Amino acid sequence: EDADAMVARPQWRLFRTDPARLVLPLIADPLYGFEAVNVEAQSTDAHSLLNWTRKMLALRGRHPAFGRGSLRFLSPENRKILAYLREYDGETLMCVANLSRLPQAVELDLSTFEGRVPIELTGMSPFPPIGQLTYLLTLPPYGFFWFQLEADADPPAWRTAPPEQLPDLVTMVIRRGLLDLVDEPAHARVLSNEILPAYLARRRWFGAKDQPLQAARLVSATPIPYADGVVLGELEAVLPDHTESYQLPLTVAWDDAQPSALTQQLALGRVRQGRRVGFLTDGFAVERMARGILRGLADRSRITGRTGTLEFLGTERLDRMQVTDHMPVHWLSAEQSNSSLIVGDTAMIKLIRHIFPGIHPEVEMTRFLTRAGYDHTAPLLGEIAHTDSSGRRSTLIIVQGAIRNQGDAWNWMLNNLRRAADELVLNDPAVEPGDDVFRALISFVAMVGLRLGELHVVLAGQNADEAFSPVVAGDGEVEAIKKAVAGEMAYAMSKLAEREENADPAVDLLGTPLLQRRTELVELAAKLAESARGALMTRTHGDFHLGQILVSEGDAVIIDFEGEPAKNLAERRAKTVPLRDVAGLLRSLSYLVATAQLENDAVTEHENEVRRDAIARFGRNAEEAFLGAYWQAVSTSKELAMPIDPRRRLLDAFLLEKAAYEIAYEARNRPKWLPIPLSGLTEILSRLTGGKA
Repeated sequence: EDADAMVARPQWRLFRTDPARLVLPLIADPLYGFEAVNVEAQSTDAHSLLNWTRKMLALRGRHPAFGRGSLRFLSPENRKILAYLREYDGETLMCVANLSRLPQAVELDLSTFEGRVPIELTGMSPFPPIGQLTYLLTLPPYGFFWFQLEADADPPAWRTAPPEQLPDLVTMVIRRGLLDLVDEPAHARVLSNEILPAYLARRRWFGAKDQPLQAARLVSATPIPYADGVVLGELEAVLPDHTESYQLPLTVAWDDAQPSALTQQLALGRVRQGRRVGFLTDGFAVERMARGILRGLADRSRITGRTGTLEFLGTERLDRMQVTDHMPVHWLSAEQSNSSLIVGDTAMIKLIRHIFPGIHPEVEMTRFLTRAGYDHTAPLLGEIAHTDSSGRRSTLIIVQGAIRNQGDAWNWMLNNLRRAADELVLNDPAVEPGDDVFRALISFVAMVGLRLGELHVVLAGQNADEAFSPVVAGDGEVEAIKKAVAGEMAYAMSKLAEREENADPAVDLLGTPLLQRRTELVELAAKLAESARGALMTRTHGDFHLGQILVSEGDAVIIDFEGEPAKNLAERRAKTVPLRDVAGLLRSLSYLVATAQLENDAVTEHENEVRRDAIARFGRNAEEAFLGAYWQAVSTSKELAMPIDPRRRLLDAFLLEKAAYEIAYEARNRPKWLPIPLSGLTEILSRLTGGKA
C-alpha cells in the first residue's frame, strides 16, 4: 500500500482532494530543519537535546532512589517551586524545580541534614554545606536541580565559611589606648586567662591545637605608623615542651563606626574607653592597617620599643608605584596559616602569623629573583621585620606586587580538564577521539616547565652571596639526601601501617602489597639517591606544585617561596638538587589526572572508558610536554647539565620521596584520598622493578 496514505490525516468532511496535500512538508528551516536536526548531527554535539536526554536517562538509572526511593515533599513557602526528597538504601536525593517562567529564589528547611554537602548530579558540582538556617537556592525560568546529599563530601574550594556565632565577650575598660593591654597587669591577666586560650583555639593559623596550651600572653604591642589605633601584637603560646610566637595585630572597631562583619567575626572581646564601646579585634580586618603598612614602607619607618626595633624596609620598585588611599582593599584570607589581602591591583600584603627568628625564605628568594630580573614571580615591594634586644631578627609582614590572574593552576587545570574530557566522550563512538581539546592545557604545562627551568637557571648562576652560591653534592650531601629520601619512605610506611584495618577496601588493596615490600622500598629510594653525587645543589622553590602557580593571561607565574611549612627556616633555606621541584610538579600532575577521573558526566560504561583513557593519555602527554620544555630551558646552563641515566635515577628517587610524603600527609589529614598517592607509588615501583608491584 501507499506509505503516504497510511500517515495521511483523515478528512473533516467528504470531498475529493490530492492526498499529497494532506501530508505536512518536511521542516526546511536552516536552524531546525532535518539537515541540521538529525541523529548523526546531534550525536556529535555535546550540548544537543539528544545527548542531554541520554545523559539524564543514564544519570537517573545510576541512582535507584529516583525510581524506588520514598517520596517526601518539602513544601517551601514559594509555591512556584516544587521540592522533594527521594531516599533509598542510604542514599538521599533532593529534586528542586522552578515551575515558573520567571527566575525564582527559594529557602528550604534542611536542618535535619546539617553538615551534608549537596552534590549537583548533572555536573557533579559541590554546593555549600547545609547548616541550621534555611538553605537558599536560586533557579532560572523552568530550571531544576538534582542533588545528592553527601555526608562525607568536601565543600567547594571557593566557599567562604560563614561567621561564627559570637561567644560571650569579656569587656575591658582602657584609659589611654591599646598599650594598656600590656602595661596594666589586670588587663594582661584577663587576656591570658579568659580571652586568649579560647580565641587561639578558634583560629586556623594557630598551629598547636593538638597540644595542651599551658599559657598564652601578649608580650608586646607596637603602634603601626600612619595606622591610627592599630598595634602589632606578639603572643607567646606556652606548650608542654616549647614556646611558640604568633603575630596578632590589634585594634578597636567602635560601635558608633558600624564595624564590619569581618571585624566582629575576628573579635577577641569588648572594650570601653570613656563613652565609646567597641570590639577588640584583629587589626588585619581594618583598611587603615593595610594603608599604614604601605605608607610606612614608603617612608622607611623605624620604631624602637621595649622589645626591640620594628623596621619598614621598602624597595625602589615600591617607590615607583602610584599608591593612594583611594585604592580598594580586598581580603584574600584571614583564616589560613598566614593572612593576605590585596590593595588595588598593586600590592599584596601577607601577614606572617607564626613567627620564627631568622631569615624568611620567601623574602630572601623574592628579593633575589627581583634583583636578578626574573619576571615570572611576584616582585618584592617591602618587608616589615622585628629585631629583639638580643639581635634576633624575624619577618612579620611581606609585601609583593599583585598579579592579575585567572586563579591557581590546580583549580584552573582541573576545571578545564574535566570539561574537555566530558565534551570529548560525547563524540560519535565510531570516530576515534582526538586530543585537540587538551591542546591549551598541554601548552600551559609546557609553559610551566619553561618557567621552572628559567628559574633554576637563574638560581644556578654564580653568586657572591653564600646563601645563593651553588655547591656540588659530595659525600656529605649525598648521605643527607639518602637519609631524607629513605626516612620519608619509612615514615610513610609507618603511617600507613597505623591505619584502621579494613577502614577502606581500596586502601587495603593498594596499601597491603606496599607494606609487604616496605624494606625494599626504603632500600630502593636510598640506592637511587646515590645518583646525586656530583650534581649541582642550589636554592629551589621547595614546595612546588600546581597550587603554587598562577595562571596569568596564558603565562605561568610562580609564587609562594615559603617552602614546606612543617620544616624550620634552616631546612627551608637549604640547598638541594633542582630535580626535587621537577618531581613535585610531576606528582602534582598525577594528582590532577586521578582527581579528574573521580567525577564525570559520562553516561555509559563505554563513555567512562573513553573518558578515563583520554585523561590518562593527557597525563602522559602533559608529563612529556613539561619535561621537554624544562630540559630545553635548563640546557642553556652548563652547571645544571647531567648525564641522562643518573638524572633519571635521581628524579625517580625524588618521585618516591614525594609520593611517600603524600601518603603520610593523606594518612594524617585526608584518609579517603589515600588511594591516589598509593596508586602513584605503586605505578612508580612497577616501572622501576620491571612490572613487579
